[in-house]
Amino acid sequence: MILSQDNRRLLAAAAERWADQMIGFAQRAVQTRSLPGEEAAMARLLQSEMERLGYDQVWVDRVGNVIGLLRGTGGGKSVQFNAHIDHVHEGDPTLWPYPPYAGVIEGGVLYGRAASDVKGALAAQVYLVPVLLEAGLRPRGDIFVAGVVLEELGGLGTATLCRDIRTDYAVLGEATNLELRRGHRGRILVQVRLTGRSVHASAPHRGANPFGALARFLLALESLPMRTDPDLGSSTVAPTVIASDQISSNVTPGTLTLWLDWRTVPSERTEEVVGRVRELAESNLVPGVTVEAEAIGRPVRSYTGIEADMPPTRGFVLPLSHPLLRAAQATLRVALGREIPVGFWQFATDGGHLAQAGIATIGFAPAEERYAHTVDDQVSLDQLRQALLGNAALALALPETDEGSCS
Repeated sequence: MILSQDNRRLLAAAAERWADQMIGFAQRAVQTRSLPGEEAAMARLLQSEMERLGYDQVWVDRVGNVIGLLRGTGGGKSVQFNAHIDHVHEGDPTLWPYPPYAGVIEGGVLYGRAASDVKGALAAQVYLVPVLLEAGLRPRGDIFVAGVVLEELGGLGTATLCRDIRTDYAVLGEATNLELRRGHRGRILVQVRLTGRSVHASAPHRGANPFGALARFLLALESLPMRTDPDLGSSTVAPTVIASDQISSNVTPGTLTLWLDWRTVPSERTEEVVGRVRELAESNLVPGVTVEAEAIGRPVRSYTGIEADMPPTRGFVLPLSHPLLRAAQATLRVALGREIPVGFWQFATDGGHLAQAGIATIGFAPAEERYAHTVDDQVSLDQLRQALLGNAALALALPETDEGSCS
């Protein structure tokens, strides 16, 4: 189905009517601190808003996801709009141009932690339901709007949702600058442990300092050949955290532990990545130092008390020829009155869980990637308005889309 001009006018008028309330909700969401595992207050806010806006059903699942349902008229594909309600830590609040949880609106921009990642996008998804209802345009398929937990720590919320609600399609609310995204690389967290022999720093020759091996390894890592993919480009690796077993400055360490953030392309497997890291480290050891390397999961606990160990983040690619992508591009072209570029996210999302479950997934949202996880976190109010119209149009049109398989 291609969005008709008549339906576009109805949706645009309804979106204009609801835009200010949607922006107000986005502001309240930014003002509600919700770190991973601490999303309870944000979940209550979201549930209350969905109930107020006339969803057919609203509930909270066992891990704390908040899900709203608009029932379709029948015969169409089901679509979920998915945005996470957790966010990364704010860091030093004095480094922010505005207080991170003040939700300041200045110059047509909403500032604050999670404005871009992704509470602005969440608001633009939540309000698609009253827009459709006011326009008198109920989709043929069921529309689910899900605010999911723990995305920032591996995606327990969406992984659970994939098992409980198997929609045909998904639209992720991760920043796309109002463009479309069709995939991203995966992520493996590799831990490298270098073990030597700790001694008094006044006599380093008596020990085996793992810092020498670490230095050689990091220099060699810079020139390690990386895999490439015709769609996603090159995999990358970045050292991110280092820890020592010592806190005394006059003692050489016995153990150094390094964490590597490895962004994978589809041809890479966890065992291969770990093997390459181990081989590189072993070839750069110094006498008396040994090395271990392993991929590590992320232990998480939801605010409802569910515990899990999250595996490496999966990447995915939706083919350019997929009916979902073609329909979304055609729909947004009419709704927003311009051509809609298609690309990939630089960062990872919950889309890997959805694709692994056989749910064809695209991304559409306001905000720019460059603001995510920064002290300049922000979203344009104009983009929020356009995203609201775009989401409502997608919710109306995508249930009419032909079946397709995702890969």
